[in-house]
Amino acid sequence: MIKIPSMTAGSKVLLLLSFLLSIGFLYPCHGKLQAQDTCSVELDKKDEKSYLAGVSAFRRGNYVVAVQQMRELVNRYPEMADAYFILGMAYIKRRNSDFNQAENYFRKVMKICPGYDPYIHYYLGEIAYSKENFSATVTHLTEFLKDIDKIKNDEDYNRAVSLLDYSKFYLEMVTNPVPFHPEVVEGISTQENEYLAILSPDNQIAMFTREKKILPDRNSLLTTSGYKEKFMFSIRGFFGEFPEGEEMPEPFNINDNEGGATITADNNTLYYTVCQFNKVSRYLNCDICFSEYRNDEWQKILNAGTRINKPHSWESQPSLSADGTILFFVSDRPGGYGGYDIYKTMRDNGGEWSHPVNLGPLINTIGNEKSPFIHPDGKTLYFSSDGWMGVGGYDIFYTRLQDDGTFRKPDNLGYPINSIEDEVGFFVSTDGTHGFFASNKLKDLGGWDLYSFELYDKARPEKVLFIKGTIKDESSFEPIKARIELENVDTKKIKEVPLDSNTGNYVAVAPFNNDYIMTIKKEGYVYESKYISKVDTIFKKPATVDMEIKPIELAKSYRINDIYFAFNSYELTPESKVVLDQLIEFLELNPAIHIQIQGHTDAIGNDAVNLVLSDNRAKSVYNYLITRKVVTNRLTYKGIGEAMPVATNDTDEGRAKNRRTCFVITRK
Repeated sequence: MIKIPSMTAGSKVLLLLSFLLSIGFLYPCHGKLQAQDTCSVELDKKDEKSYLAGVSAFRRGNYVVAVQQMRELVNRYPEMADAYFILGMAYIKRRNSDFNQAENYFRKVMKICPGYDPYIHYYLGEIAYSKENFSATVTHLTEFLKDIDKIKNDEDYNRAVSLLDYSKFYLEMVTNPVPFHPEVVEGISTQENEYLAILSPDNQIAMFTREKKILPDRNSLLTTSGYKEKFMFSIRGFFGEFPEGEEMPEPFNINDNEGGATITADNNTLYYTVCQFNKVSRYLNCDICFSEYRNDEWQKILNAGTRINKPHSWESQPSLSADGTILFFVSDRPGGYGGYDIYKTMRDNGGEWSHPVNLGPLINTIGNEKSPFIHPDGKTLYFSSDGWMGVGGYDIFYTRLQDDGTFRKPDNLGYPINSIEDEVGFFVSTDGTHGFFASNKLKDLGGWDLYSFELYDKARPEKVLFIKGTIKDESSFEPIKARIELENVDTKKIKEVPLDSNTGNYVAVAPFNNDYIMTIKKEGYVYESKYISKVDTIFKKPATVDMEIKPIELAKSYRINDIYFAFNSYELTPESKVVLDQLIEFLELNPAIHIQIQGHTDAIGNDAVNLVLSDNRAKSVYNYLITRKVVTNRLTYKGIGEAMPVATNDTDEGRAKNRRTCFVITRK
């Protein structure tokens, strides 16, 4: 990897100056060019003496005299390339460097003598780079590198290759911009500064830092004069809007510097950064801490532990995987690749974090890496870096986890998302469609505000299924302890979904490249299932699915969810067969149970026709169960038609409820 410092135009000029001052000065020291006789100029003895005096002055660092001597010479010898060359170098090396003048004189040399010296292109390439004229940089440095034998040392060669590669990279970026139409996130963004924002995985809670103008006490650590950082939260409203937000309650906001949060998918465990000033060491140290939400309140804030936090290093900017088992964070601890590196730690079943592992040289550089964000897909990592080739100070990059457990080489998120400024604190919505960042350069409401934009396809994470809800007992409406299984329809892999037995709440997160069926199981209860299709628009964003399970009771009717037939058809769809497989498993686990399959219709159409149709549909279910080795004496079927509605037939919603397939327990 070629590491090019990301710089403003001013810093490029300073770097160029220090570099050119450090290299030797190469030019002929007499009046006749040795290498290019066609460019030589014959001087009389007096002017040759003046020329040598100017050369001597240049070597002593007396650039004023050198410039004076060479100007007099070019006035008398307008084709004297040597004098123009020395003038160009003098304007670079003098106290008040003038790169424009130097460029003019070097161009004069090229015009007089195109083959004068390849280093003319080297210097012009450096000057063009300092002005961010990357097209000219490419032109000159390409010419310089044509004849490697004439390059004096490896340092010049490596420098030229680095600047050439960066310039080509920059031109490629700006000539192929990515879509970027940022809009301020209203409500959260105010006249005050808002930054270090994050959205909860369910997209319902925004957490961020706001600088609030307050009267601080004398011991407060102020971010800017008269302002203090506050850790804030805002809950999305019914129409999707975010209000201005309010301060996180105690135990938060006790310290003056805390924020940069990350939260688990169930919104119950929050990790964030707490910075405290040590009055003895005079050192502002940051650690990663956490709190859990129980009994309707946040619990005491605890340090994440000595494996994550070190006494003499800075740990901050945590990012949790959706299931809360992997934590990414930033640290400047010894043993890294640069200043700040990104580390990863994993939590075991006992809740202990492993010793952090550096993400390695495919992610971390000799520069700094910050603001990691692991998307709920568990594979796509976004972060900021000033070590990878970029268009500004800190650019945003993204990488994906490979099958071998390592991350691939990161990609730059692109221009103009990345600019000459620093881009940090980037994150992506769970549905992968929008990126979010804080900026003070767009000047919408004042200072730093939060912005969002539609993220282009290539940079989006993998599709994620995110479902949350509550599981309750149908009769008591109380939370119930049960087993939730999420089965991939194609691979048949089953994932158990954690369920909070105290609240009945669950959250399921999984890659969404296939359909799933989610099943609730509990001994003594009839199973409940939900078919989840990847083409169903409901599940393209975080969705809420509340479910109730019913005890096994004789003569009670139980609806089989998601059994669908085409209009006026009784042929089972492939999806319906997947759903019926859950019924088969239930019957296998409860061998004493006998059932009757019942088909129901709405009241649209002829009653007799509906009765026949419902009977045929019930028979289709019956036949499928028989083909799957369910014993026939445990099964019967019956068409009910429109005779037993469970809702009104006057609305689409009511008719949909009436069109159903059920089973009644006839023996247990």
